[in-house]
Amino acid sequence: MFIVVTWLICGIITGIIASSKGRTGIGWFLIGCLLGIFGLILIACLPSLQHQSANSVQSQLVADYRPTKSCPDCGEIVLQVAHVCKHCGLRFGAPKPAA
Repeated sequence: MFIVVTWLICGIITGIIASSKGRTGIGWFLIGCLLGIFGLILIACLPSLQHQSANSVQSQLVADYRPTKSCPDCGEIVLQVAHVCKHCGLRFGAPKPAA
């Protein structure tokens, strides 16, 4: 009886830790019940998914903010600072000075 209670407690703690790390709590509860203390050690060693997704969204927002222009020859979008179109190879003229 003591072993069953210990495995259930390990399952509950594993599920709580997993949900705080952005993983499915129910699935990890079952893994914790099956593996006992080893499931608890496994989830403690895994990294959090919340920090990884926040960093990737932030890097996408920074990358998408760069100014772009349209190529007059092929119509594809290229960076504003580009001198040559990466799609068709057209060389852009010298930038006009700001008035």
